[in-house]
Amino acid sequence: MTGRPAFNQVRALLLITAVALGLGMLAGNAQNGPLVLRTVLEVLVGWSFVACGTFIWARRPANRLGRLMTTVGMLWLLGRTLTLVPNPVVYTAGLWLTDLWAPAFALFLLSFPTGRIGSRADLAIVGIFLFVTVPLEFLWFLFLVLDNGLNALGIAPNESAAHVIDTIQRDLISLGSVLLVMALGRRWLRSSGPVRRQMTPVLVGAVAILLQSASWIFLSSGTRLEPLDDLIFLAQIAIPIAVLFVMLQSRMARAGVADLVVELGQTPTPARLRDALANALGDPSLQVAYWAPSQDRFVDAAGQVMELPEDGTGQAVTMLERNGIREAAIVHDAILLDEPGLIAAVATAMRLAVENDRLTSEVEAQLQEVRASRARIVEAGDLERRRIERDLHDGAQQRLVSLSLELRFARSALGDKGDPGVRRSMDRAADEALAALVELRDLALGIHPLILTEGGLGEAVESLADRTPVDVSVDVDSERYSSAVEGAAYFVISEALANVTKYANATKAVVRVRSLADHMTIEVEDDGIGGADPRSGSGLRGLADRVDALDGTITVVSPVGGGTKISARIPTNQPIPAPVSAR
Repeated sequence: MTGRPAFNQVRALLLITAVALGLGMLAGNAQNGPLVLRTVLEVLVGWSFVACGTFIWARRPANRLGRLMTTVGMLWLLGRTLTLVPNPVVYTAGLWLTDLWAPAFALFLLSFPTGRIGSRADLAIVGIFLFVTVPLEFLWFLFLVLDNGLNALGIAPNESAAHVIDTIQRDLISLGSVLLVMALGRRWLRSSGPVRRQMTPVLVGAVAILLQSASWIFLSSGTRLEPLDDLIFLAQIAIPIAVLFVMLQSRMARAGVADLVVELGQTPTPARLRDALANALGDPSLQVAYWAPSQDRFVDAAGQVMELPEDGTGQAVTMLERNGIREAAIVHDAILLDEPGLIAAVATAMRLAVENDRLTSEVEAQLQEVRASRARIVEAGDLERRRIERDLHDGAQQRLVSLSLELRFARSALGDKGDPGVRRSMDRAADEALAALVELRDLALGIHPLILTEGGLGEAVESLADRTPVDVSVDVDSERYSSAVEGAAYFVISEALANVTKYANATKAVVRVRSLADHMTIEVEDDGIGGADPRSGSGLRGLADRVDALDGTITVVSPVGGGTKISARIPTNQPIPAPVSAR
C-alpha cells in the first residue's frame, strides 16, 4: 500500500518538472526574439511524451512502456532547456542529453508494447545508437569548437577531427535508423491483425525517423527545410498520442466483454462463438478447441483433431478448466498476453457460456427423462387397464353369463308348476344377472375397450359413436399405432362425446382423425350451446395430462352459443400392423 502513493508522488513530480522545463524553453527562446512555431512544437513533443507516459505508467505500472515514454520526454525537454543556459557545463550537458534522446527513442519503439526488448537484433540496433551518443559523442566534444565557446569538454579543439567524428556519427545514426525502420517493418509484416493495429504508434515513429533522415540529407547539403522539420515534430507528437489511443482501445475492449456475455448467453453455435470471441479480442485468427475426453485430445467444432500451438509460434493458448478438468482452449495471438485483464474477462465469459451450455444440456436431459417417465407411466396404465379388462371379460363376465344361463335353464325346467313366488324370484334373479352383465361390460369398455386392442382406433370410435345418443358422424382411417397413442386418442374422443351427451344439448357431432407424417390430429365438434371451460372439470384436465405425456397438445374452443370444438395433436410412430386376436 505504501508503494503506490510513492509512485504517484514521483509521477506528479515528473509532470510538474516537465511543465516547468517546457515553460522555461518558451521563456528562454522568447528572450532571444519572437516565439516561432518550431519552438512551440518542440515543447509539445516533450509534453506529449511525459503526459501520456505518466498516464500509462499509472494505469499499467507493471509495463515498462510508460516509464520509457516518460524518460524519452524528460530527455527531450531537459536537453533543450539546458542549452539555453549560458554556462559551459550546463550547455554541454544539454547538448549531450539532447543527443541521448535518440537511443531512448529507439528503445521505446523496439520495446513497444511490452516495454521489453524482444531479440538480440533489436538490442544491437539500440547499441548502435548508444555507441554514437556515448563514446563517439564524448570524443566529438573533445575536438568540438563552438562559436559561443560553451564546450566544457573541448580540451583539444580541432574542427577537422570534430567534422570527421560528426560524419561518422551521422553515418552510424543513418545506418541505425535504416535498421530500426526495417526491424519495425518486418515485425509489422509478420504480425497478425491485432498486433498490426497495436503497432500504429511504431509506424508513426518509423515515419518520423524517415523524415529525420531526409532532413539530415538536406542539411548536409546546406539546405534547411523548416516545413519538413515541423512535420517531423508533428509526427513525434502523434506517437505518444497513438500509444495512449491503443491502450484506451484495450480498456474499451474489456468494457466490450459485457456485449460478449450477452452474445454467449444466447447459446450460440460454435461458429458464432468463435466469431464473438474474435470480435471481443480483435483477433480474426482466433480459434476455439474443445476437449474430447474419449480421445484424450482437443478437437475443433467439426470434431477434427486440433493440435495446440507451441511457444515461439506467435500463438498462445488460454486454457479453460472446471474443477481442474479441461473443457476448452482459446488459441489467440501471443500479443494478447500483454492484456491479461482482457484475456481473463473473455475467458470468464466463455467459461460462463460453457457452463451454461452444460447446465442446459443437463436440464434438457432431465426433461427428456421426465417425458419418457410420463410416457412409461401412461403405457403402464394402459397395460394395467387391458389386464383388468381381460380379467373382467374372462372371469366375472363369463361367470355372470353362466349364472344367467343357469337361472334361465332352472326357470324353464320349473315351468308353471312351481310356487309362483319362487318363479318370480328366479325371473328377477335372471334379470339382475343380465343387468349386472351389461353394467360390467360397460365398466370394461370404460377401463379399456377390447375392440380398441383388437380392431384398432377406427372400429373403437365407430362402436363409441353407436352407443352415443347424439347423431355422430365418424371420419377415422384404419391405420394402427402404438397402444399408448391409440389409447390417448380413444379416451380424448370418449370424454369429448360424453361431454356432448351430458352438457352440450347438441343434435349432432363430428369426429375426425387425420394421420400425418409424424403425428395425428383429432377433432370432435358439436353444434351445442358452447361455453365449456376445460379448467372447471377433471375429465379434460386428465386428458390434457395424458396427451402431454406423449408430447402432444389439446385445445378447447367453446364460444357461448357457438358449439364446442376439441382438438388434439399427438406425435406418432410409424403405423404398426394390427395384432392377431388372442380369442
